[in-house]
Amino acid sequence: MAGKSHKKRLKRIVRTITLTEEDLNKLDGIERVISANGHRIKTDSKLIRAAISIANSTVNNEAYDINDVAQKVIQEDGRTLFRGVSGN
Repeated sequence: MAGKSHKKRLKRIVRTITLTEEDLNKLDGIERVISANGHRIKTDSKLIRAAISIANSTVNNEAYDINDVAQKVIQEDGRTLFRGVSGN
């Protein structure tokens, strides 16, 4: 029972990064696409992780589903909200 209730814990590494205004504008664009698909990612770190996942798939010529990427990021942090297709 306890094994099923515990999710695999991810190793978290804290790094300082510098972003340009253009970088932030691109992240805002990614966030708009993710939001349009019914997901809301509230933190910059989660949004950056989603962008990294998308970029990694793109450079490796791998197909990706924006919903799958968003759901994976959202599931890793219970504080992030999911807004269903109905808009609730």
